[in-house]
Amino acid sequence: MNRSAVRGSLQLLLFPALSGFLLWTAFPKANLGFIAWVALAPLIFYLTRVSRIRWAFLGGWLAGFIQFLGLLYWIPQVLSHYGGLPALGSWGLFAALAAFLGCYPAAVCALTRFCMNRGGDRFLFLFPPAWIALEYLRGVFPLGGFPWLMIGYSQTDFPALIQFADVAGVYGVSILLAWVNVALSWTVAGIESGWRRFVPLMTGAAATAAVLAYGFFALDHWDLLQPQHRAALLQGNLSIDEHEDDLLRKYGVGYVEMAEQLAGKNVDLLVLPESPSPVFYQHDAGYRELMKSLARRFPMGMVFNNVSFREIAGAPAYFNSAFFLDRNGLELGIYEKIHLVPFGEYVPLKEIFFFSETISKDVGDFHAGTDRVTISMGGHLINVIICFEAVFPDLSREFVRRGSELIVNLTNDAWYGDTSAPYQHLAMARWRAIESRRYLLRAANSGISAVIAPSGRVTVHTGLLQKDIAIGGFSFLNGSTFYVRHGALLPILCVIILFSGLLWSFARGRRAA
Repeated sequence: MNRSAVRGSLQLLLFPALSGFLLWTAFPKANLGFIAWVALAPLIFYLTRVSRIRWAFLGGWLAGFIQFLGLLYWIPQVLSHYGGLPALGSWGLFAALAAFLGCYPAAVCALTRFCMNRGGDRFLFLFPPAWIALEYLRGVFPLGGFPWLMIGYSQTDFPALIQFADVAGVYGVSILLAWVNVALSWTVAGIESGWRRFVPLMTGAAATAAVLAYGFFALDHWDLLQPQHRAALLQGNLSIDEHEDDLLRKYGVGYVEMAEQLAGKNVDLLVLPESPSPVFYQHDAGYRELMKSLARRFPMGMVFNNVSFREIAGAPAYFNSAFFLDRNGLELGIYEKIHLVPFGEYVPLKEIFFFSETISKDVGDFHAGTDRVTISMGGHLINVIICFEAVFPDLSREFVRRGSELIVNLTNDAWYGDTSAPYQHLAMARWRAIESRRYLLRAANSGISAVIAPSGRVTVHTGLLQKDIAIGGFSFLNGSTFYVRHGALLPILCVIILFSGLLWSFARGRRAA
């Protein structure tokens, strides 16, 4: 490759860099979701202008790297302030994470270009299923996955467009966005002449219209739903930086004082958020009695977060847990968090990251739970997802498949301060309500607490970094959506399409040889 060609390829990298920037702005806080409809187009246009696979990989990587640098800028502060890492180490680890996440879109571009080289330009339309397949992979690998802000989440504030999630999950909207971006690039690049160049774009427009029609129909149904019960979500705004005595008071008596404000407001269920745990429910009799007396004030009792422990192989194991108390203060059950936050609740690969501490100071490393527990409260099954678990579609789906009629999300986003992270977190949680057609009660220690309807609409919410109470209506719902029954069929189909394209390309290459 001569120097002028290299210079030309380097100049072309401005296109994937632009895609990375546009993808960043499509999500909170900028939240310009409409940009996602064109955000991938510069990257895809770049793919049509380079022929070498390594340049395709580099372009995809650059777009992903820039996107995640913008979206996850809040990570270094968390790692340094709460994780004990020096600033340089925090920024280095953050840059390494963004570089790693950039490998997913890089793989999409490299695989697409490989098939285009073997089978022709029409294999550009392998990009959408490849994008979904790699988004799905990012959600499960490595370390249990990091499905943070798949491209479909950019459409959270367009209610009619996202109702299709009860059929295909967030992946259904993701593939629609990817297809429209490819169609735009195909049309602009002029790969095909005449009216045929517009066929992909017309197909995308027809699919979007169908999804919108489905969405408006669904909203007409779900917006008529009338809540039968009321819940209060306490937002104590506790901080691990507070003096231990102040934190202890807020965690016990402070919540009781907040609950006293609910007198006469016909609240059926009390929900306390995930927060720093200066005292353990199972250890401290005084705190235990305080929580039981609080639960007795409400017809359906109370759900709250604390650290639980039990012995495993003769050694104590600690879990980030949710406790369920009935109207008599009796313990109905405990849910142990399954998806732990790497570096937040445990340090992965300790041989490599021996210098790092967990962000949580409640105990050392937490253990991961294994049981997807649903608990009967007031004659209805409910489940809890804790913090980061709200971004895993299949976890909530499995709870509902097991009979849960209400999803409760306990979270502590105080670590992130006044950044985009709490807004991003809430946006993703809203999809769990649509996918399952359940109410979702989100109690957040520092905000944003919210009651989310089965349509994904936020009916009640609090502000950020303030003490507050969210009181909203909910109902226990049953029934099973297509997504709950069948799960991630679309990503699996996309994986099959991708591998079929790769196998065909390999076979074609051998025949040509």
